[in-house]
Formats: sequence, C-alpha cells, structure tokens
Amino acid sequence: MKSLLPVPAKIPGPTKLVVAALIFAAFFIKSPYVILSPGNPQNILGPAITISGTKIYPTTGKLSVTSVMVTDPDSYMTGFDVLYAWMSDERAVMPRVEIYPQGESVEDSIRAGVQEMTDSQVSATAAALGYLGYELNSKLIISQVNEQTNAYKVLKVGDEVISLDNIKYKSQSEIARSLDEKNPGQIVSVKVLRSGSQIIEEQIKLSAREDGSAYIGIGITNKYDFPFEVKIQLKETGGPSGGLIFALGIIDKLTEQDLIRSRNIAGTGTISTSGQVGPIGGIAEKIIGAEKTGVQVFFTPVQNCAELVGIDQILKNKGPKGMKIVPVATLSEAVSILNMPINAQYPSCKSIA
Repeated sequence: MKSLLPVPAKIPGPTKLVVAALIFAAFFIKSPYVILSPGNPQNILGPAITISGTKIYPTTGKLSVTSVMVTDPDSYMTGFDVLYAWMSDERAVMPRVEIYPQGESVEDSIRAGVQEMTDSQVSATAAALGYLGYELNSKLIISQVNEQTNAYKVLKVGDEVISLDNIKYKSQSEIARSLDEKNPGQIVSVKVLRSGSQIIEEQIKLSAREDGSAYIGIGITNKYDFPFEVKIQLKETGGPSGGLIFALGIIDKLTEQDLIRSRNIAGTGTISTSGQVGPIGGIAEKIIGAEKTGVQVFFTPVQNCAELVGIDQILKNKGPKGMKIVPVATLSEAVSILNMPINAQYPSCKSIA
C-alpha cells in the first residue's frame, strides 16, 4: 500500500542559497539592538565627594552609585551577540533607538552623559542642602537651544529665564509641566535677562515633539550660589541616575550623625532640587551588580518597582541575610530608612504594591 503522506519537496539549489543568506544575515549582519549588563558600584564616600568652606564629619562604610554598561552606538552587534545576551539572566537587550537618538555618535552620547551627570550633581547638592535647612537661591540659565525650533536665534545660551507667560518657575521640570497643558503652535511669552543687564521678552511659537507634545526647544540648567563648595568626581560614569546617592553622601559628610554606620549601601535614582526621587533605566542590571559586591541595602525609586517582578529569581542570595531592595520616593524617606535600626523591617516593593 502506498503511503498517503506527502513527500517533502526538494529545495531547489537557488532557494538553499537564499535561505543560507538569510541565516547569515540574521546572525552576522549588524543588528539594531544594544546590550545592557551590570556595572561595578562606585563608593562615593571619601575623595569622590569633597566639601570645602564648612565643617565636615567622618564617615564609615560604603555608599555606592550603581551603573549599567551599555554597548556604544557604534558597536557592531550581531544576531549571535543579541541571542547570547537574551539567554543570560544578567543582560538585557533593547532596541538601539530606545537608548540612543537616531544618528547619535559615541561622542554625542558621552557629551550628553557628562552634562546629565553635571546637572545631577547640582540637583543633588541643592536637594541635600535644602534638606539640611540651608536657604538657596537659584537662576534658570539656558544651556542649549534646539536649532529645529522657533526658539533658535531668538533665545541664546547664557540667557537667564525670568518668567514664562509672566509666571516664575524654579526648574526646567516645572516649565515642562506647565507646557503639558499647551499645544504645538500656541504662543508663549518668554522673558529673559541677557548679559546680566538687558531684559528681553520674546513671543515664541511652541514646537511639536514626535509624540505631539509641545515644547519651546531650550535646555535649562539651575545655577546656584551655594554657601560653600561641593565637588563630586567619578570616573567613567555619566547620566542622571546617581542623584539620590550623591545627595545622601553630601548629607552624611555634613552631619555629625553617621548615616551609613559601617554598612554597605548602594542605590540609584534621579533627584530633583526639591528632593523628589525619579525613575531610571537598567534597574535590574544595577541590582545584580550591587548584589555581587555584597551590598546590604539597595535604594530603588518607587516608580521602578513594577520592573522588579521576579528579580528574586535572579538574585543568588535570597535568604534573610540577602540584599534588601528598598523603594523610596523622596530624599527624606531615604534618610529616615538609613536611620532605622539595622535589623528593622524595611519597606519593600511588595509592601507598597
């Protein structure tokens, strides 16, 4: 009796070449992805933070910023690289465009990271001194003007922003929130102080982002006149995510009470000048890197908790002596937690869910 099963068709020679070419392309041609992996925590207590012009106090233990290693925008990432990273619990694969803007070079990326780090350090200093009760005055200085917007050649780098539609603001984030209620094409009145003496008021039509939101097209830096000098120096680290830890380090050095108490503490999170802790990227990789160095308490922004579902399955030490992942929303919350007894029950992402 003849079999009723169909006989597999023989693949023609040219088709085999096409299939082979597709496989080659999938694994060897440059892919549009980047790979994230855990970085090494860097202790900021000691010479990383230097304060002059006021009394400082000794510190103990480690307080570390955490980082993520990201392949640079020019890296040649093949399908093999992506597959290997995807199979690892300690690495993450993301579309390149989610990390680097279209056309951004290595130099552009480094420059942007350095600027974000600088801004983060200023915000951390302001948040720390504000927490300690210092009266601070700041100016909003335009640090860049987007050439593709209507603000170009109208506003200039170095201009001090006095008001927007006759309302004074304390930060770029406050201005951005006010623009959430406006639409592209609307006119806003921007008043600036130029060269320290000339007050100029300009009517500027708002531009549109890709998501349809309105923006002016200027980058703003808070310039403070601090009562003493604070310097933060870290090697090979960029971005804004060290803000919370920087602020805690400054507070620890400026207060007689020892916050760290010989423990190994680490964490991440942006910081606003008012002490609000904001979310960051690469949270899982930062936690993995911290655990490898014996960190006891890890601060994470509350807004990153949703990304940590299942993180316990990746961490090696899951017992009672394992690393505690503690969510915080403000700088004052983080200080309060550091002041808790060492064996206290810390908040967790599960407890606030």
